[in-house]
Amino acid sequence: MTSKPTQLLGLDPAQQNVFVSYFKNLPEKPATTVRFYNRVEYYTLHGSDASFAAKEIFRSTAVIKTIGSGSNTLDSLIVNKTQFEKFVRELLLVKHYRVEVYTKPGKASNNAWTVEYKGSPGNLSQFEDLLFAGGEQLSGSAIISVRPSVDQKSKVVGVAVVDTTDHTFSVCEFADNDYYSELEGLVVQHSPRECLLPQESSAEVEAIKKVIERSGLLVTTRKRGEFSRDDTDQDLNRLLRFAEGQQQTVNSLPESRLTTAMSALGAAVRYLELCNDQDNFEQFTLRPLEHSRLVHLDSAVVAALSLLPPPGAAAAHMKHHSVLGLLDHCRTPQGHRLIAQWVKQPLRDLASITERHDIVEILTLETELRQSLHEDHLRRMPDLQALARRLQRKKASMQDCYRIYQALQRFPLLLQAIQDSGCSHPTLEALIVSPIRELYADTEKLLEMVESTLDMALVDKGEFLIKADFDDDLKELRSKMDSLDEDIQKTLYKAARDLSLDPGKTIKLESNSQYGYYFRVTLKEEKVIRNVRGFTQLDANKSGVRFRNDQLTELNSEYQEAKDQYTQQQEAIVSEVISVAAGYSTTLQSLSYQVAQLDALVSLAQVAVSAPIPYVRPVMHDKNTGVFRLKQARHPCLEMQDSVSYIANDIDFKQGDCTFYMVTGPNMGGKSTYIRSAGVVALLAHIGSLVPCESAEMSVLDSILARVGASDSQVKGMSTFMVEMVETASIIRTATSSSLVIIDELGRGTSTFEGCGIAWAIAEHLASEAKSFTLFATHFHELTRLGESVPTLANRHVTAVTQEDSLTLLYQVRPGACDQSFGIHVAKMARFPPMVIENAKRKLSELEDYQSLIVAENDAKKRKIIQEGENIMEEMLAQCKSLAAKDMSDTELSKAVAQLKTEALARGNPYISALLCKV
Repeated sequence: MTSKPTQLLGLDPAQQNVFVSYFKNLPEKPATTVRFYNRVEYYTLHGSDASFAAKEIFRSTAVIKTIGSGSNTLDSLIVNKTQFEKFVRELLLVKHYRVEVYTKPGKASNNAWTVEYKGSPGNLSQFEDLLFAGGEQLSGSAIISVRPSVDQKSKVVGVAVVDTTDHTFSVCEFADNDYYSELEGLVVQHSPRECLLPQESSAEVEAIKKVIERSGLLVTTRKRGEFSRDDTDQDLNRLLRFAEGQQQTVNSLPESRLTTAMSALGAAVRYLELCNDQDNFEQFTLRPLEHSRLVHLDSAVVAALSLLPPPGAAAAHMKHHSVLGLLDHCRTPQGHRLIAQWVKQPLRDLASITERHDIVEILTLETELRQSLHEDHLRRMPDLQALARRLQRKKASMQDCYRIYQALQRFPLLLQAIQDSGCSHPTLEALIVSPIRELYADTEKLLEMVESTLDMALVDKGEFLIKADFDDDLKELRSKMDSLDEDIQKTLYKAARDLSLDPGKTIKLESNSQYGYYFRVTLKEEKVIRNVRGFTQLDANKSGVRFRNDQLTELNSEYQEAKDQYTQQQEAIVSEVISVAAGYSTTLQSLSYQVAQLDALVSLAQVAVSAPIPYVRPVMHDKNTGVFRLKQARHPCLEMQDSVSYIANDIDFKQGDCTFYMVTGPNMGGKSTYIRSAGVVALLAHIGSLVPCESAEMSVLDSILARVGASDSQVKGMSTFMVEMVETASIIRTATSSSLVIIDELGRGTSTFEGCGIAWAIAEHLASEAKSFTLFATHFHELTRLGESVPTLANRHVTAVTQEDSLTLLYQVRPGACDQSFGIHVAKMARFPPMVIENAKRKLSELEDYQSLIVAENDAKKRKIIQEGENIMEEMLAQCKSLAAKDMSDTELSKAVAQLKTEALARGNPYISALLCKV
């Protein structure tokens, strides 16, 4: 809907034309950048941004207005402050767009607009107060900067990850393959929101850009000159926090020798403008990015194993549709963030995996301790990481200090609960108890300071004020407030008498930060104040009706005025308290991590004991020991869904014996679920969880790779088959004998024979060359013949029972290949029209290979008959060719061919008989 009034946006027609001309002369911007214009009372969007907002955010309910005149017009949209904040959150946190907010100083001309704020998914610093006003923190808000080596042949990549929440710089360099598989795995593991790349048109940068976009990140290009060491060392010397006694220069750190990675870090530091905020000085740590410490995952595995919830899966009934949704029973914000990180970062280090298994196993056995932690102690813990960040940025309040004080008071109780449970396992002591005890001891002075400065008697009333003893003016104001408070208390009894109610029971005096003091009665009693002179209703909700009388209104105004004066008077003291408390921000962040770790481990224990069949602890072996055995493995998400009775199955792999299952069987028979369950169980074991099996034993894996259910990628110009080939090529390049590979229905995007050939070659490579643990589900039954030439490959099939008009799927995996196809039975189950089913049967009969006419004791005997028949055919064809060289009439030629046919049939080969009798 559009309108065209003469006066819009507070601009007369001449001003409108000036702004339209200014706007149209702005530099072109990407579609993923949205520009707002701050007009004090409201904000405006223009051009394509206005159309985008009206369609995507306001669902076409907003009114787009046209400003300007003649051919010089511009679509415009007005949004109020609330709409602006909602839109910015959607753009930055959901859609991963960039945001720019323009402002115009004072009475400047219409074209004097400048950028006041700008942000992107990886650079939220200027919008933090708006986005995280409630104290919540964003998971995965880091930014990654990537620079390929100057030597294009080496394929060396320099990577820097900057996390402004944890105040960390992480850098690494590594040689990658043509598909940048290692880089993709790193992106999946660390979940950045934005990627910086050099602004150049090299093949390497374009290839990296495709990998990054496939992972769903916003790509931002920066000038090549920003990816340099110039001034980077100077900036880092100001930003880094060096250890006591350490040389105070970045060049003393071993990471500084990674020149390509450090130049990528320099680009990120400049992009985030970290040196423009002095609060960032001496806050960051530089560390190596140890991507080799984690099991390699790529974006295809994340999708194939449903590791993360699908968009819009917040509803409770969707919780078990992803691995993260299944595992996340955490009670703290930091716990939610950490469990999400663990799911994407399974460990390769056996000692670290064992530590987590030890604690999860203890918590599954100690029911009382687990429930006490989950239901009582952890749920009372605030987001200490967010509070520490507010302290560090000097934006905390006395209420924040009180929340920290409350949290610190819980730690002795938490430690006491662990001690009372009798758990004295050394891993629990080393990983949880000792670190918390030591960190808590460091906060003793902070607790004392809050106790001595904050007036605890007023906290229950929602007032977080400094004690009056600190200042004479504060004492005077406190005395006045106490006197007013006494008078306010007396108003309750007067109001109760006037309304014939029972004070403190049917009528109550309450206060909050929004209204101050007010009376409240239940909705049932609302009639007693209706139309009563001298009483004013404030609001009504399910808790009752809030109101005041004239006396309380006057006293409340005086009290709020005195309180405001008190708040202003205490500002200097509050500022000093916050400055001292900020010195504890590092300790609080460390405590936050300990809480998050305990919360995540308790959550894993909760999942293990609440499953239909409790999980078991897997037996883990060092890498390269070549074992992967699962007995009665179940898919943890599927078994939790309603009305599902899961059929468990086994997997038994050992290097040198069997490492490859070729799985055949009907559609819907459970092939995909079976192979996915192996991947999910392996991932759970490597993040430290117990697993849904009767028993499990496995070597530490270096990667979990998958090619399952590829789809079109039209935005990137890739067909289903091309996506499939790219993902499979990455698997071939990455897979080792310590990898788990899951492949489902490879080769369907091209012709049957070509697809079968490609699938054969890939399966043979994985089984013979890479020797990976592989589960390969296919409908190409020809692939089952690979078992004859590859001794480590075994055939498996999902079972089904057929009757004339029905197909019963048993979901059991048995040894051997599937001996028939069930496509027409499945078509019947889908209720195809009978005419179509009969036509399909007829066409199948016509297309059946002559090989099906051969009756033999077993498949090996059948293939031998076919091989002999093919040799006879070759001899017969050679003899036919020789006939062409002879000078023979048509009649003689016909007789000679007939003779050759008779001789061939006389050799008694069933395959030749089937062929020649059909001709």
